[in-house]
Amino acid sequence: MNKPIASIPPLTQRVSRYILDQALAGGYENGRHMTETDLAGRLGISRTPVRAALRFLHERDVLAHAPNRGYTLVAGREALALVRRELPEDEEKTLYYRLLRDRLSGKLPTRVNELELAQGYGVARALLRTVLTTLLQDGVLRGRHYQRWEFTETLDSVESERESYRFRLTVECAALREPGFRVDHERLLACRERQRALLAQASRHSWMDFFEANAQFHELLASASGNRFILDAVRQQNRLRRMADLSDYPLVNIDLLHTSCREHLQILEAVEDNDLEGAAAHMHSHLSRASDLVERRAMGVLGD
Repeated sequence: MNKPIASIPPLTQRVSRYILDQALAGGYENGRHMTETDLAGRLGISRTPVRAALRFLHERDVLAHAPNRGYTLVAGREALALVRRELPEDEEKTLYYRLLRDRLSGKLPTRVNELELAQGYGVARALLRTVLTTLLQDGVLRGRHYQRWEFTETLDSVESERESYRFRLTVECAALREPGFRVDHERLLACRERQRALLAQASRHSWMDFFEANAQFHELLASASGNRFILDAVRQQNRLRRMADLSDYPLVNIDLLHTSCREHLQILEAVEDNDLEGAAAHMHSHLSRASDLVERRAMGVLGD
């Protein structure tokens, strides 16, 4: 008989959610071998709650267990989703994305008061402060003064995102055609390896990893243009996109993120071959595809 969810410790639930979310996002394939050591290392926790989570998922027929061989992922997508719906959402993660979405929709002003937020959202001050600190670390908040926090600027409407992509199509393609374009080979190699790592081991990386790697790629090429105004413009766009992108990433099919990484690698390969016109053409296709996703999201079909 299965244990009721309420009797399962919060940390065990967290590990279980992590495994299920990774499997549903495509990071863990059917037949994957699951080990306590690997999961504990990724999550930065002891092996005890990991062991409990593996047992829990085995009881729910998500994992198979063989003596001396450990656990293997066996459930299909429908079964994974069914067990995932049983588990309550992580409070910190839920509040994090709720604050992002409410700021983007205009429900929250630029400056917010910690006490008023706690009362308005009906959450404990300790939980709220943890989430606000995470938003600060992620660059979504500028900082706090006593109990007041300030959100950074963002693209806060579909039209502003459209304008951003039209601007980027002009500026970032032009960057590759600048007469002084020179790329630092070591930086290019580091950028390429980071993109390859995201493709090869997506389950080890957070949404922030994807965002930072994406920003690194675009700023590398802007810097290589030798035009300080282009670099300033691309950096500003990355700052403006941070909140919207972090809000969107958990809703995006991981295959779309992989496509983005592959397109980045294609552009880097053209740059390395000194085919800057080819790189500019690939960049135009890359940004146009991303712009199309904005339109799909506006129509409510993102991730279909």
